[in-house]
Amino acid sequence: MARAVVWVAFLSGGLASCGSTTSATDPSDAGPYCAKIIFDLHDSPAQAPDGVAACPEGDCNYQAGTGCRAGFGCRPQFTAESTVVSPGCEPAGEGVTGSACKASAECASGYFCAEGSCRKQCCGGDWSACDPGESCIRQVDVRAGGQIEDSGLALCYPVNDCDPLATGPCNGSKTRECKIVDATGAVACEPLSTAQVGDSCKGGTVCAAGLSCVLDTCRQLCRAEVCGEPACPEGAGACVHLTRDPPGVGECTPGR
Repeated sequence: MARAVVWVAFLSGGLASCGSTTSATDPSDAGPYCAKIIFDLHDSPAQAPDGVAACPEGDCNYQAGTGCRAGFGCRPQFTAESTVVSPGCEPAGEGVTGSACKASAECASGYFCAEGSCRKQCCGGDWSACDPGESCIRQVDVRAGGQIEDSGLALCYPVNDCDPLATGPCNGSKTRECKIVDATGAVACEPLSTAQVGDSCKGGTVCAAGLSCVLDTCRQLCRAEVCGEPACPEGAGACVHLTRDPPGVGECTPGR
């Protein structure tokens, strides 16, 4: 892979180059040099979305749990005759995060049974609603009126168990690849995608492995470490690490 700029920059004012002790602006000495890396120290911490407000209107609120009496939980209500899906109250059990279940009635209020386990409910990607080590990344679709419909409910799932710079199967699954899933830089195994560098995208998991959706365009990820690989190819700009990137990972940013 071609190397780009022959110096490494830190926004705090320091300069460094790989394998050299001279000024980074003077590449005349022998030794390997690294592509430009920028750690943006002025980046603002990520703010969680307002999940309660993002939940669909109905008799109750999926995330807040309001609107249902004791012993009942707020979950998607639908029938085989209509495509309408809305939040409504139904009996709840006692299961919480990780509890085994066969139906949501076994899970406590605020939890939903998915893939054999009770999962905490959330809306709109609001990771603040989830337990530590999890994020609001799984949408719940239901079959209503003979069609697959978005219920407006999402679930909290474990994150940070894969490498976003890896391009192979994610934790052994050939149908998933590691993606950045929220604005804090959390990563998780997500369904395969085909959008490549420069392609239009909306949402962090739309781009293929090794890429991320930035300003609705797929951008290549890079190792935000001195002499790290993969580096940004020539013409792709600097490797910039922001809050939305995982530790040690940046995004190739044109014009930087």
